[in-house]
Amino acid sequence: ITGMPESVTVGEAFTFQVTGDLVIKGITQSVTFEAIVTAVSETRLEGSANTTVTREMYNMQIPNAPGVANVEEEVLLTINFVAVSGAEATPEA
Repeated sequence: ITGMPESVTVGEAFTFQVTGDLVIKGITQSVTFEAIVTAVSETRLEGSANTTVTREMYNMQIPNAPGVANVEEEVLLTINFVAVSGAEATPEA
């Protein structure tokens, strides 16, 4: 994780980067997600992280089939998440 601010303010968004290994179809590549997060309370963060990979990175071929001709080489991956601590982190039944 890089670019984390030293402090955050509830209700204000902040950004940082998360770099790690992404495995697709048994192929591992290092990728960096750009994250934007908002502290919605003292115990809850909500955000999303995006990265773009190419089909070539993971040896994925675009199928030669009707209706698939407009598939791009670049693929945007988005992860939406919520992080909680304390009592709020108790799983729902």
